[in-house]
Amino acid sequence: MFRDLKVLSRLTGLRSTITAGFLLILSISFQVFADYATVLIYHKFGEKKYPTTSVSMDDFKKQLNYLKKNNYNVIPLSKLIDYLQRKEEIPPKTVVITIDDGYKSTMRAYELLKKYRFPFTVFLYMEGVGRYPDYLTKQQIDILKKDPLVEFGNHSYSHKRFALMLKDMDIKEYKKLVVEDTLKAEKRLKKILGFVPKIYAYPYGEYTKPMIQVLKEMGYVAMFTQDPQNVSEDTPLWLIHRQPIVGSWAKMKHFVDVLNTEVLPVYKHSPDIGYIKENPPEIWAKLKNPDRYRNCGVYISELGWIKAIRSKDRLFIKLDKPLKRWKNRIGITCWNKETGRKAIFFWSIYNREGK
Repeated sequence: MFRDLKVLSRLTGLRSTITAGFLLILSISFQVFADYATVLIYHKFGEKKYPTTSVSMDDFKKQLNYLKKNNYNVIPLSKLIDYLQRKEEIPPKTVVITIDDGYKSTMRAYELLKKYRFPFTVFLYMEGVGRYPDYLTKQQIDILKKDPLVEFGNHSYSHKRFALMLKDMDIKEYKKLVVEDTLKAEKRLKKILGFVPKIYAYPYGEYTKPMIQVLKEMGYVAMFTQDPQNVSEDTPLWLIHRQPIVGSWAKMKHFVDVLNTEVLPVYKHSPDIGYIKENPPEIWAKLKNPDRYRNCGVYISELGWIKAIRSKDRLFIKLDKPLKRWKNRIGITCWNKETGRKAIFFWSIYNREGK
């Protein structure tokens, strides 16, 4: 009996060791892989006349098939917003599908998405839908809104370049313009959908601090950019990034690459979002856990990639000439030593003197 107890004790100890080891591996795996979601953004489907904003139906089918075969967790946008609101860890391999504008070719995508049972969100350009020939009709929107797979968001009434407009406008006048445009969109949303969704995709993916402030005050719970990076639990609800799947970026190589790109944990950066106060601006970013990362670079739209200088947790570059464009995206890219994956962080800035 005592010998049996000793054997049982050894087995129990071994089982505990194995369990502890398994949990440690599981914990490490979740730390490495469970920290981001990929929010995909599409516009047109199978529109050969518009190659820069469209994805071929063949490529789109391949992408959906890839997600299915590789067990990606395709969730509704509302569920991702819930994770971010609660600051909860995002499950591994999470993907969200969004479609901007509401072109008629959205119905082609719908037929495939329905087959795969993948949820998706359509951000509607409210001046166009139900009116202009290239956009969804009210009858088509009625079909979509009856399906629980489909969610809707506001993509403005006029689809103007609101960030560019601020370049020459008084802040008070600008805020009034954003409010009026949003109210017009909401009026049509109420008429067509029967409700007003309080999520907003910035037209052209362009945003400013006053615009963000106005939308928050109007009760919007989440706002979406087109800055090409993935989303972590630290992503602010008013700057949720999305990966554009259009043109050359709609090919499978790029599609798989974005799914496997981590979020670089930048906790502070310069310049801030919006219009820069000095030109050339100071460009730097501070990282959490900087020792995990190597081979870091800084991307600026008009200059391309520049090797970053590192000082403790700070990555920076020095510009000796003013930026010329009115709009630039800044990206910080590093490689994670532990996972071997690329990690990226992006934001947008604007220049009042730029063209």
